[in-house]
Amino acid sequence: MGEPVSRWMIQLSMRTTGIWRIVEQPSVELDRRRYQPDALVEVRGPDGKKSVLVIEYKNQLQPKDVSRVAEQLRTYAEAVGERAAPLFISPFITQRTRESLSEADISFADKTGNVRIVLSRPGLFVQTQGASSDPNRESRSAKSLKGAKAGRLVRALCDFRPPLGIRELGERTGVDAGYVSRVVSFLETEAYLEREPRGPIVSVSWRKLLERWTKDFSFQKSNEIQAYLEPRDVAKVPERITAAAAAAVTGSAAAAVAPVAPTRMVMAYVADPEAVAKKIGLRRTESGANVLLAKPFDSVVFERTQEIGGVRYAALTQVAADLMRSPGRGPEEAEALLDWMENKEQSWRT
Repeated sequence: MGEPVSRWMIQLSMRTTGIWRIVEQPSVELDRRRYQPDALVEVRGPDGKKSVLVIEYKNQLQPKDVSRVAEQLRTYAEAVGERAAPLFISPFITQRTRESLSEADISFADKTGNVRIVLSRPGLFVQTQGASSDPNRESRSAKSLKGAKAGRLVRALCDFRPPLGIRELGERTGVDAGYVSRVVSFLETEAYLEREPRGPIVSVSWRKLLERWTKDFSFQKSNEIQAYLEPRDVAKVPERITAAAAAAVTGSAAAAVAPVAPTRMVMAYVADPEAVAKKIGLRRTESGANVLLAKPFDSVVFERTQEIGGVRYAALTQVAADLMRSPGRGPEEAEALLDWMENKEQSWRT
């Protein structure tokens, strides 16, 4: 057992008051060669039932490498026996990597306290929250998807079907190839997309990418918002906005393909909110608003729109992102819309 694993297990043993017992690490026979997991740890429950955690330790693990490590751990566990369960440990595990490990059904733990261990026999579920960023990471600019250029790239990656080349993405978004390459490398490392070596992007996890984007983007914080009251019929406001100016209706009113409840709040992008509000007779308000007009963070909100029944709607990817961090039912409506989009991808993705 390596020294980092030993230190980690001693700390865990202290936390769990003797439930865990460190077992001497044996070799396991795989494909006529001898391999060793980094440690085997026996878990004994109050009823005497036992499981063995098969541990793999690495100083770091990138999301794109999770599937390979998960397969390696499962192979080790199969060799150890039916009571074995895989566990990955590291000094620090990023949120995206933790999500990928959970999806792969691999338990994990880091020394900052990010722990998720699931055993069926004995029944055990341990989950704790640790640091959100690596305390030992060298100071450098944080990776993010903030800003107009990043927003244009996210929209393009989600709206267009692969394959997509770096130069093609740059031409479609008006973003220089160097910036495109840096963002794509970041997203590849975080397992939001897959790319051929020195070649095009071949797949994009567009739903997860939209969810990641909304950590840096939100309708109300990333745009210039003005709030208004329509005292009569709010359901007619989208059509009136479209008739008054170039617009892209978003939010609940644009999620009609997967409605959760009747629309009570209209959200729309327009170049000049004050002029549009004056033209269609909206009243400015500080409270009780049912119309939000946004001067957009970027013109991409007006791209790949669609007109239905006299209303110009934003692209579904933009609508979903705008709903995710909206107040009230917004997140619930976003989930319903994203589910619909997954089932109907051929109908909206260019």
